[in-house]
Amino acid sequence: MTREGIVVVGGALVDVRATTGARWAPGRSLPGTARLLAGGAARNVAVDLARLGHRVTLLTAVGEDPLGGWLLEITAAAGVDVTRAVRTAGRTGLYVTVGPEGRDPWCIADAGSVEALVPADLEPWQDVVASAAIVASDANLSEDTHRALAGMARNTPRALLATSPDKAVRLRAVLEGAVVVVCNRAEALALTGLPGTLSWQALGMALLTDGVERVVVTQGTGGVGIVTSEEAVAVPVLDVPIVDATGAGDAVAAVAVHAYLARLAPDRTADLAAAAAAVVVQSDENTPGALAAILSR
Repeated sequence: MTREGIVVVGGALVDVRATTGARWAPGRSLPGTARLLAGGAARNVAVDLARLGHRVTLLTAVGEDPLGGWLLEITAAAGVDVTRAVRTAGRTGLYVTVGPEGRDPWCIADAGSVEALVPADLEPWQDVVASAAIVASDANLSEDTHRALAGMARNTPRALLATSPDKAVRLRAVLEGAVVVVCNRAEALALTGLPGTLSWQALGMALLTDGVERVVVTQGTGGVGIVTSEEAVAVPVLDVPIVDATGAGDAVAAVAVHAYLARLAPDRTADLAAAAAAVVVQSDENTPGALAAILSR
């Protein structure tokens, strides 16, 4: 079988991003700004991979509502194949962030349309999954659906995207055999169940013992760390002005998948991942077109 193209499975959401410069006072109507953006972990990773020159198929579920159509349309315009996306009778999922400017916002992810997918829903995707060069999936899928996806991809490399600490536990059952796991420190703790006193290197090694080939740990201002059976490397974040950090971790995940296919060494992977995160945090978009420029570094 000739394998080509990347398949990304998971969340495609509409981001609702609201901020205010007024004194934060819950229960009051505050002046501010609110924007809608195309988002969702799997969707962002798919677009970022397309920016990096890959042929990408996004397998997801969105509603039959206008937001679902808009989300698929804007994703397709970025170069991602969305023709196999499921349109459900419900509404499209939302990722809502709200809070005062300059402070970490409150975040709510309503990914019900993707979380509702059951193993039987994956059957129409079996051919594209089986023929992919790599399948990347995020933790918006249920544990049972992840098990089914892993079974369909038994002869295909798999990358896992932890998405959030609360959802990361869904990936525990399918860690073995994954070629890449991308997580932040909190997600690594959720995946391993280990004490929070452990270093990121120790958490990465624990995931290796669970059968993972390479672990990428994002550490916010602490940079990007990569753990393999041979080494642990870390690269600091680049000193750039931060406009919005949403999507930076997804860009790191896209680089990790790209690096696996390109057979890049951990230090080169970490360099590119840090550069990708820097591009995203300087933008008010989740998947800025400028990401493609990192490959010329």
